[in-house]
Amino acid sequence: MCGVPHAAEPQGRGLNPVTYSQRGREGHRRLTPALVMGLLALGHALLPPSPVSAQGVRGWVGTTAQMVEMRPMGLDTIHRSQVTFDENGRGTVLGQPVDCSLGEICTRYQTLPEVRATVGMLDLSLTAWGLGMQGLSITTLLRARTDLGGDFAWPRANDDFDAMLVYAQLARGPVRVRVGRQEVRSGLGFSAFDGGSLALTVRDVRLEGYGGRSMARGLREPANEALRGIEAFLPDQSVYLYGAAARARVNGTSLTGRYHREILADGKGLASERASVDFSTVVPRARINGSLDYDWGFRKIGKGHLTVSFPFSEARWLLEATARRYMPYFDLSTIWGFFEPVAYSELEARLGWSPEGTFAAWLTGGRRQYEDANTTEVVDLLTDDGWRADAGLQWRMHDRWQLEGSYRLEWGPGAFLSSGDLGARYSPSDRLSVTASGMTFQQIAEFRVGEGRAVGGGLSFDLGVTDRARLAGGFSVLRHRNEGEVEESPWNQSRAWAGLRIEVGNDPGLTARRQP
Repeated sequence: MCGVPHAAEPQGRGLNPVTYSQRGREGHRRLTPALVMGLLALGHALLPPSPVSAQGVRGWVGTTAQMVEMRPMGLDTIHRSQVTFDENGRGTVLGQPVDCSLGEICTRYQTLPEVRATVGMLDLSLTAWGLGMQGLSITTLLRARTDLGGDFAWPRANDDFDAMLVYAQLARGPVRVRVGRQEVRSGLGFSAFDGGSLALTVRDVRLEGYGGRSMARGLREPANEALRGIEAFLPDQSVYLYGAAARARVNGTSLTGRYHREILADGKGLASERASVDFSTVVPRARINGSLDYDWGFRKIGKGHLTVSFPFSEARWLLEATARRYMPYFDLSTIWGFFEPVAYSELEARLGWSPEGTFAAWLTGGRRQYEDANTTEVVDLLTDDGWRADAGLQWRMHDRWQLEGSYRLEWGPGAFLSSGDLGARYSPSDRLSVTASGMTFQQIAEFRVGEGRAVGGGLSFDLGVTDRARLAGGFSVLRHRNEGEVEESPWNQSRAWAGLRIEVGNDPGLTARRQP
């Protein structure tokens, strides 16, 4: 544990969340149900009474089934007498590396027999309005899933139900109030929470405040429960968040500032504290946008970027230059942030060409420079920079044919990637489209396929059964080839899927247009 700061240091490193003394303690208490529910009443009090609008509902329901077939890897044992050693003492069996550090019994990884798993999901997304008060609506996004059988458990297949979004909204004039399970999308990530938010828009300025019980990222479960099975240092209590944002638009320039903080329910520990700034502006012959965030818990700059876009030749050409800094983010309730994630800086250039509406092509190149990892070099000196390049095109050859393709090269510390994909879509009618695709890649050193190459292809379709119902499905196959032979490799996979989506209700803004 060399170099571990004490838990009381303000950086907040170590195994437990930061403990703050009296700084802002009174303002970090649990958000009470009375306060959350009172936001709707506050919004209603700020607004004059209005007539009740007509009732309506709009959304969609979709069901999907997915199947995957693959070869997992397993640890196998073999006696030392069956191993071939080279002059450096490295052991192999049939060309595969073997570890004999335990003595007479050596170990190796080998592919196991094929396994298969299938999962089914049902999604429901609805917004209802006209509920007795003008501007009042309810939005829901629900997901149910079930394991349809197989040799292994599909990730989260045992989680039968998720409420992705469930909130009531009151929007009238410059005021918008939300109460329930909602999500804030920003440069700080996608933050879901159970609570309330209040937004006020005055001309070109928008102010917003929000708070509630925090959900684990991407899981829609309370932060103290969602990852308990795989993370030993999660807090044993709920985490609450609150944040605020201000956005202004003036003469083609947009500027947004945001502050976001997460604390333990008892108010004694800090899980995260960050702020961000985003901006975009239009200047003669160019558009500029950028962002930057700062981690107050670790007292360091996080990720950021600056992009300048130059359209020219009547917008048929587009040149973009980007400077980027990326820092992996971990909150203070996990041990991973203690290991000092290494940031990198990158310069990227992209040239796009679109001479007409039926054709587009692009070329991108970039160089990445990693910061000092502060590690001891044992064997070989690793490089601290990397390069990447990719090119692609889209071509609508005919009203019913479209071709897309791209190729990517990337080489950096410890890895090299070469990959390409090609797809052709045919639309024999306005309701039906069929897509054939192919792909190949070779990745060396990291999750390598060795001197071989993975090759795959697939076929999919999209069918409009009615004006409100669409049916889609397809399958794909991936195989690892080495010198013309197909190997029994974990890269070998087969996948299939099918889904049906049905639209519900009508858009009130388009109803009048449909009438003769």
